[in-house]
Amino acid sequence: MSLTERVVLRSLLVMVLVVGGITALTYELVLVSGRNDVDGLLSQESELLSDTLGEQMPTAAGLDGVVSGPEAERAARRALSIRPSGARHVSLIHVDGVRLQSTGGPSKVAGLMRGDDAPASVPGVARTMDTDVGRIRVLDTPVTDATDEEIAVITVVAPLDMVHDTAATVLLVTALAGGIGVGGGGIALWLVVRRTLAPVREVSAAAQGISPADLTTRVPVPKTHDEVRELATEINRMLTRIEQADTGRRRYLAAISHEVRTPLAVAEGHLELLGGPEAEIVHAELERLRRVLEDLMAVARGGDEIDADRGPVFLPDLFDAVRARIESLPFARSVVFQEASPQVVLGDQARLEQCLMNLISNAIDHNPQDVVVDVATDVDEGTVALTVTDDGTGVDPELLPHVFEPFVTTRSDQSGRLVGLGLPIVRSLVKAQGGRVAIESGPQGSSVRILLPIATA
Repeated sequence: MSLTERVVLRSLLVMVLVVGGITALTYELVLVSGRNDVDGLLSQESELLSDTLGEQMPTAAGLDGVVSGPEAERAARRALSIRPSGARHVSLIHVDGVRLQSTGGPSKVAGLMRGDDAPASVPGVARTMDTDVGRIRVLDTPVTDATDEEIAVITVVAPLDMVHDTAATVLLVTALAGGIGVGGGGIALWLVVRRTLAPVREVSAAAQGISPADLTTRVPVPKTHDEVRELATEINRMLTRIEQADTGRRRYLAAISHEVRTPLAVAEGHLELLGGPEAEIVHAELERLRRVLEDLMAVARGGDEIDADRGPVFLPDLFDAVRARIESLPFARSVVFQEASPQVVLGDQARLEQCLMNLISNAIDHNPQDVVVDVATDVDEGTVALTVTDDGTGVDPELLPHVFEPFVTTRSDQSGRLVGLGLPIVRSLVKAQGGRVAIESGPQGSSVRILLPIATA
């Protein structure tokens, strides 16, 4: 996932959380506001009905001036006729053990209050109740006489369906508006983020195009004064340091090459004066050493400027030559040569000898002393594989993808010598001959295969 996608997705997530929070808060506010409106209605109607009942009490009083139960009931009926139920509420009066209800009001709530399932009177603050007709809001207000004796209880009831419907509508509208806002904002955010991160993509593309063979390339520095400009500037400074270090390394390698070539030339000159078969053998080894030196310099410079001739190579002759060179070395008993396939491949025999020697030496040097190295051939559909296999400890899986890179090694050399050029040289030599190299490794050992085409007429 790209940086643009991650930034947009995370920003959208934040937007969704904010919109969701605002939607939920709006829903709750609408509910609270609607409930407060209902409470205001209940309080107002209860107060008006209480005043009306108070006005009717003196009229209903008997000759003695005392309001008896039946007289209070008549006063309550008159008050309810004067202050009947409205479109949003139902009014009732509990007096002398009788529940009196006015006409009108929401039909479902009016029917509920007339039945046996009507909530009991509980004088006090307004309360919400769940009933068969939905949620209702109930307010019971006691009415007392001059001696603070309760003579009646006024009940005002209102449904909350309209409040919840309004809140649900607001919730739906807010959610739809928020969804449209998040969608439109996401598109706008993607365009803005993509435009903002364009300099980052330019720097990344330029960095990918930088090759070890050409360290003079620099990434573009944007004109903005932000972190991207700082990043591009630091990358260019790092490339400058790498270029300077690479220049020093090349001078160092050139000095090594000059210092080694001089004694080789002197030794070859003396060998030509001495003559004899032994001198010819030493001269051949010096020539191989010269080639190895040139190959080392080419690989260490980071290029593949190794030259190789391509001609017919008879595999049994190749194995005989390598076996003869191995016989004089201390680890000769650890190397087993299988019978070579009688095939002719296209390649450079001297270079192939060098490759096999490098692979065998690597297998010996990087494994325990009791390692056994097996050298064999395998033919498959016009291709020959020269295989060098060992039964050692294998290569670290994290290091395996990098073993063909210069100076990568599975061991540390405390002598200060340059190590890790064996496999890169093999890869460069085989590539120069039109072949390729593959490696497999595990806990049971490693196997390196040199794949070359079979020579045809």
